[in-house]
Amino acid sequence: SGVVRIDGALSAATADALRDFVDAERLRCEEEVEAGGRPSTDRFANLVLLSNRCDLLLPLQGPPLDAMQELLGEASALGSLLEEVVGREASFNELACLISEPGSKQQPLHPDTPYSPTPPLYAAFVALQDVDAEMGPTIYLPGTHTEAEHTAFYGGNLEVGRDTVGLRTNVVDEEYIASRPVKLGLLKKGDVALYNQQVLHCGGANESPDRVRRQFYISVRDTRVKGVQARASIRPALLGQLTLGAVRDELRELAAGGEARRFAALHAADMQAPDGDARHEALSHERVAAISAMDSARKAHE
Repeated sequence: SGVVRIDGALSAATADALRDFVDAERLRCEEEVEAGGRPSTDRFANLVLLSNRCDLLLPLQGPPLDAMQELLGEASALGSLLEEVVGREASFNELACLISEPGSKQQPLHPDTPYSPTPPLYAAFVALQDVDAEMGPTIYLPGTHTEAEHTAFYGGNLEVGRDTVGLRTNVVDEEYIASRPVKLGLLKKGDVALYNQQVLHCGGANESPDRVRRQFYISVRDTRVKGVQARASIRPALLGQLTLGAVRDELRELAAGGEARRFAALHAADMQAPDGDARHEALSHERVAAISAMDSARKAHE
C-alpha cells in the first residue's frame, strides 16, 4: 500500500521530552530570526499552506538525538527496515517537526516525489501526542505510489508530476480523490507512519479548539535513484552530510557510552553564526570529513 504503521516506536517519555523541546526550540528560533540573527530558511522549511502551520528544522542534539536512538538505533525495528529497503548508503535527508495549530486548513493532496520505478524517498512521521480526527491527521491514499495511479492523478499526463524545482504546484483532481480509499493517520503518541513519498497524501485541517498537532519526522533518500527533485526539511549545515549507515554507527557509539564526533562536528557547524566568514563554515565541513576518514580507518583495523 506504500504506507505502514509501527506502534510504540518511540516511548511516551521520549515523545513528551521531544514535544517540550520542539515548543521551546520553535520560540528560540523565531526570536533568533526576528532579531536578524539568521535567515528563516536556516531554521524553518517552506510549507504548502503556511497559515497556522510550521515546519521546524531540528538540531542534531538533545531530545531529537534521543528520539533518533529509539527510532534508528541498533535494536530498532524502523532502523533495520530502512537499512534493508534503501541500504546503508542512503542519504539521511530530513530532521524536522511539523506543527499544525488550530485553524490550519487542509493541504492540497500531493506526492512528495514524482513516480519512478524505484522509490527515491521514505519518510517516518512520529506522533508526539495522540492524534484524533479533529486535530487534522495526515490523510493518505494507500496504493497511489504506482505509475498508473500517478498518471490518473495527473489527468493522464505523467509529465505534469515531474516537478523540476521540488515545489508542489500541480492542480488537484477532486474526482480522483473521491474515487480512492482514504486512511487517516490516527496515531497514538509514539506511533510511526512510514510511507513511500510517492504516495498521495496531505495534512488535514486542525479543527480542534485548542490542541496542537506535532509530528516529528525523518526521511532517507536512496541515492541510487537519479533525477528526482525534492526539497529536504533539514538544517543547511546537515544537508548531504550523513548517510543512514553513518547515523546508525554514531547512535551505536552513543549507546555504548562513546562519543558521536561526527554529530558534534555537524552541530558545531550548524550553530556557526551565519554572518561569520565562509572560511569557518568550510573548516567545519572539513572537520566532519576528517572525522569520517578517521572513523573509516579505525573500523578497517578493528
